[in-house]
Amino acid sequence: MVSVRNANAMAEVIYYLKGIKQEDIDKIPKKFIKYLNENASKEYKCDFDYNKPLKDLKLLDETRGIIGMICYNYWCVTEIEKKQYLKKLNENEEKYQEALKKKYNPNNLFSNQGKKTIEQENANIKIIEYKETILKKIIKIIKKFLKK
Repeated sequence: MVSVRNANAMAEVIYYLKGIKQEDIDKIPKKFIKYLNENASKEYKCDFDYNKPLKDLKLLDETRGIIGMICYNYWCVTEIEKKQYLKKLNENEEKYQEALKKKYNPNNLFSNQGKKTIEQENANIKIIEYKETILKKIIKIIKKFLKK
């Protein structure tokens, strides 16, 4: 039994495979395609444009992983192609990690950006006046009287 997210990813992979050349599909073992079909979600609806490149499609991360695995194992025929593919994956991962490092740099995380948000929050804060109801005032007077 596969998770719902993985079943949805398998459905997206099957939908993606319908839009590529038959010669590329023939390189994938039938047993693997059968596994995808058996475990794919039947309710999940995929709809993307086959004319767009893979990087522009809104796919699940799991879908991208499965397609990447298919590319490496079945479409990269020679060892040179596999090394080039892995090199490209590593370059992309380094770019991604560098972007994350810039975005969430701990040295700059609490600098001027934090001060602006605190000032903005202070500008939005209003003092709420607490009003005591008449009933509470009467109860308070009675309590004072009974304590004496």
